[in-house]
Amino acid sequence: MVQYLKKKRVLLPLLGVVYLVALITLMPARVIFAFAPIPENIQVGGVHGTIWNGTITRIRADDVALEGLEWRLHPLELLRLRVGADLRIPATEGNVVSGTARVAASANRVQLNDVRLGGELERLMGLMDFDSPIALRGAITLNIPEFVLGQPVCESLRGDLFGMQVEARLAQGWEALGDYDIALACVEGAIGVTMEPENLLGLSVQGNVSPQSTNLRIGIAPEPGAPRGIQDLLQWLGPGDDQGRRYFNFRL
Repeated sequence: MVQYLKKKRVLLPLLGVVYLVALITLMPARVIFAFAPIPENIQVGGVHGTIWNGTITRIRADDVALEGLEWRLHPLELLRLRVGADLRIPATEGNVVSGTARVAASANRVQLNDVRLGGELERLMGLMDFDSPIALRGAITLNIPEFVLGQPVCESLRGDLFGMQVEARLAQGWEALGDYDIALACVEGAIGVTMEPENLLGLSVQGNVSPQSTNLRIGIAPEPGAPRGIQDLLQWLGPGDDQGRRYFNFRL
């Protein structure tokens, strides 16, 4: 009888722990989202799965909407007092971008790693706060090994934005402009942008971007093989410097 009571004392707490673990593991994700403090400008619809592994049918922030966002939590990250998860945005007709990322969040830090996103330049240009004077198309790829959220944007950032097989619609139709590489860094809390002029347009960019402002210094000196339509447009920028480069500022 004594042995039975001793076993019971051990088994009951153990069963309680197992029950709580199972309850948390199998808890529907929609229950968590129902009580989560979601900002007013973000709309979430159709939450499926558990808190460990699930899908959001549609999530919208301002003018940007994503479909089928998937997540998978890493339980071991909880031992480090933070939440870690893999995110995936599928390639669907309704998504302007697709790709994967890893996110880790603690009480005072939000970090993204291994961000790999891709999309079409023409669709992404439609999300900008300004109208481009020239229609563009091509493939865009964003690679960010590390990003730490800060004020106003970042605490640290390493990444690259690639434009591949970019084309412009000029008077003669669609013309090839080649490939472009923009290096991203964190400069005094803003996103620092740098493009070297080793491309068909001799295009260079230096500056920073933040929610409050965009301040870019842009230079251009097309190579001999650049489309004639680009050369004609440059006349609006006035004469170039000793190297034939023309510069202008872009601010928002």
